[in-house]
Amino acid sequence: MAIQTLTLSVLIASPGDTAPDRDVVEDSIRSWNSDHTMRRKVHLLPLRWELGAVPLVGQGDAQEVINAQFADEADIVIAVFNSRLGQATKRAVSGTAEEILRARDRGAAVHVFFSDAPISRDHDPEQLAALNSFRKELQEHGLTGSYASADDLKAKVRTCLEHDAYAAGTSESDTSESPQTGALLRSSFQWDTEPKQDSKGRVRMRRVRERLRVENMGDIAAENVVLEMRPVGEGHNPHVFDELTADRIPSKSFVDFLLALDMGTSRQGTIVHRWTESGTPYEEEQTISWL
Repeated sequence: MAIQTLTLSVLIASPGDTAPDRDVVEDSIRSWNSDHTMRRKVHLLPLRWELGAVPLVGQGDAQEVINAQFADEADIVIAVFNSRLGQATKRAVSGTAEEILRARDRGAAVHVFFSDAPISRDHDPEQLAALNSFRKELQEHGLTGSYASADDLKAKVRTCLEHDAYAAGTSESDTSESPQTGALLRSSFQWDTEPKQDSKGRVRMRRVRERLRVENMGDIAAENVVLEMRPVGEGHNPHVFDELTADRIPSKSFVDFLLALDMGTSRQGTIVHRWTESGTPYEEEQTISWL
């Protein structure tokens, strides 16, 4: 049976040294669709210029063609950078930068991530300096993100997609009788900080009151919530002091579980969320980082 969905296009923007990361972003989009499209009636369409651009001549330079087909049309832009900014255009410091700025100026949702992974020894110092300069410029006008690994990037992109899809779904429901989206559980690690003096008299900030926060971003209460934490790779799970269950998490509310973050070998894991809505069981996995 055919279903009506709200389609949001997602442009994956990046220079040429981020091919694996572009694949991670596309995998995140497809994973989100698999988990949510049927229930929430929202579909995310990944756009990559190297796969979908239509060759045209006489319509400006190559970047202008890409702008017209992608950057000026996409509802969401996910941009990732490693150690290169990219080749300059006639209008901006790079093609990727031009796509970001044009999308930002027309009010699209733009999320920019910079890799914090070790840089290869054969990197281009001039490109890295230009990238750092552009990063600083962006930070003066908004919030940028960073990622330490493919799993970290995937988890953070999923969070962005959920934010944008929920915002778009809410806007759509203002003008039509759209069905409720259901419960949507997302987990994040939270902590407070306080100063502590070491043996040499230096004052450093330390984490205290560490907790796992589970937020219901959906429109329906989640009942009989049960969480399972699974580590990725070697190491240990964060130590949990509370039982990871909640009778009910209302819409737009959250529950905190006390824990201690293990800063050993493994700093990433998977949270499995299980809950019911009107007796119907649901389950969703989320990759999470406790860096």
